[in-house]
Amino acid sequence: MSDQQEIPEDEALAAEYVLRLLDADTERSFKTRLLTDPNLRAHVHFWEAEFAALTDNIPDAPPSPSVKAKLVADLSGRQAGTRRGWARGWFAFPALAVIIVAAFLAFGPVSRGPAFDPSLHATLISEDGTVHIEAGYAPDGHLFKVIPERGAPAAGRDFELWVIGPEAQAPVSLGVIAANQESLFKITPEIAALMDGGTLAVSDEPAGGSPTGAPTGAILAIDEFFDADLFQAG
Repeated sequence: MSDQQEIPEDEALAAEYVLRLLDADTERSFKTRLLTDPNLRAHVHFWEAEFAALTDNIPDAPPSPSVKAKLVADLSGRQAGTRRGWARGWFAFPALAVIIVAAFLAFGPVSRGPAFDPSLHATLISEDGTVHIEAGYAPDGHLFKVIPERGAPAAGRDFELWVIGPEAQAPVSLGVIAANQESLFKITPEIAALMDGGTLAVSDEPAGGSPTGAPTGAILAIDEFFDADLFQAG
């Protein structure tokens, strides 16, 4: 019996979406689902952080067009040149992307997961105790992890996380979070600068998140970040 584990279909689609491997129709359908499915967005955040870490040591020099075309054709089984615009942010070499995503889809449950060593931790518990969310931040890689322990948004609503920097005048959104699974994603350096000494909050928002860029629903829980010695990274 094989020990290989099946990766869930949505997670596989999210990986291919991040690597721009979906065909045009599938990509359009996937983008439509992203607007209303926080779990799908969480998968995308995970793979963005995962694959971004893999590109750290990849040089910017692309292969010659003939080598690239042959490898893409051999590995993908279709004519090269049907996909445009592989940005440096992911891979300058599409064939390498095909190899990497194939490896992750086959062995992802065993090998995936960027190192996560949080230095800051926040515990968000609503006044009535119905919502409980743990969060941690690791400066190395600007990785942010959310662990929903209890509670879920009402139908047609989402939980959205916000960070308020020690000197900030307004909260900044960390995005809508999945209420039924852990999320690990990379944040921008600008948002990372708000973490140390900052405050984390969760609000109740319309599906897809606040339409205004500021909390519009009830603030369910709030907590200041503190040293993460006791934070369990999962």
